[in-house]
Amino acid sequence: MMWDFQVPVIAVFTKFDQFRHNIRMKLEDEGGMDLNTEVENIFNQHYLARLNGPPLFIRLESEGHDVIN
Repeated sequence: MMWDFQVPVIAVFTKFDQFRHNIRMKLEDEGGMDLNTEVENIFNQHYLARLNGPPLFIRLESEGHDVIN
């Protein structure tokens, strides 16, 4: 008898505030899109798309994420 167990995957993305800051710096250099739109697009394409199926995920940010210098 063969058993087929499905294990749920929960992805935890740390340092999301740094990711957002890096995108902000890129947009300032290149000029262009809305920050929130670009962050969501890149996050979805480069991170969520690599996971199979619609994953549960958490993005961790510091409380003062807009204060990164």
